[in-house]
Amino acid sequence: MVIILAYLTVILIWSSTPLAIQFSQQGLDFYTALVLRMWFAALLSVPVLWLLRQRLVFTKGALTSYLAGSVGVYGAMMSVYWGSLYIPSGLISVMYGLSPMLSGAIAYVWLKERELTPARLLALLIALSGLTLVVSARTAVDADAWRGIAGTLLSVFFFAWSAVWVKKANAGLHPMVQTSGTLGFSSLLYLLTLPFFGISIPENWSLKSQLGLGYLVLFGSIIGFMLYFYILKYLSAARVTLITLIAPVLALTWGNLLNDESFERVALKGAALLLAGLALYQWHRPLDRCLKRIFFRKILN
Repeated sequence: MVIILAYLTVILIWSSTPLAIQFSQQGLDFYTALVLRMWFAALLSVPVLWLLRQRLVFTKGALTSYLAGSVGVYGAMMSVYWGSLYIPSGLISVMYGLSPMLSGAIAYVWLKERELTPARLLALLIALSGLTLVVSARTAVDADAWRGIAGTLLSVFFFAWSAVWVKKANAGLHPMVQTSGTLGFSSLLYLLTLPFFGISIPENWSLKSQLGLGYLVLFGSIIGFMLYFYILKYLSAARVTLITLIAPVLALTWGNLLNDESFERVALKGAALLLAGLALYQWHRPLDRCLKRIFFRKILN
């Protein structure tokens, strides 16, 4: 029951995160909005650790796990924050639907998790065709949309890679220890890149931006990351990233209701194809059994 509640909470948080990212950047450049979020979250994680009576671990396995998590918190966040400047929040969540397939492919090579089957390969082709429709629709409307699409796809890759690497590290850390260590490690990486981007806080910082940042610090970072690492500890990397099957539907709703975001009909068809491919990827066994029967019949005949 606890895992189910954690899973559902992560879905709600992740579905609203892309919109909160765009809200937090109103009046702020993407790097300032991102750095403030991660640094505040890293600081807040320390008293949360104390309240949970946990402490950071600095063994070789733990440090590897922190580094693995930072691939998602630093690499994926840098890419998606930049990409969110050019495309709607709902599209970001839809494109993250590719992450279970990417994590499955990475785990197939790296962890030897033999979860790729003929049905799942078909699901991947369906999802990619849907993504192609979404991309073609957006680039036809906005000439700069390719920047957001490229940034988001890179973010999805980093996210999937991070999930598999944390699973491979298998450090056995408490979820909050993993969260705090990852945030701390990522904060150092953001500090190293600070001279290249700089921080600029406007005098008239909008309340909407501040509320968006506050939501991302508390829910998108502390609570979201802690629950994410908790379920990742007990479920496979591909199954955890299945959250992106449900989150896009909610994200499209939040974007439409709260930010007046609209999608072209072609883009909606592409999103539906992508999600259908992802659904087939998860519930692939009936089709695999059917394909095996057909294959064996052809051999016998």
